[in-house]
Amino acid sequence: MSLALSACSTTPPPEPSPKQQNLMQRCPSVLPLLTTGTGEDVTLTMREWAAEYHRCAIRHNGLVDVLEGTP
Repeated sequence: MSLALSACSTTPPPEPSPKQQNLMQRCPSVLPLLTTGTGEDVTLTMREWAAEYHRCAIRHNGLVDVLEGTP
């Protein structure tokens, strides 16, 4: 009589990927307001809006890349 031994093989759970804290920031919900309505004020405010959009877009796209596993 022969005995057959069997064993269960378990694989360890995957390690969570480290979080990149710079990607875990929310975009601002309030942008700078126009103060005087002059051409200079409009130009400076629009530049600040564009800069904030780009900072937020870089974080958002970086987070999407991390979640998708894109290098």
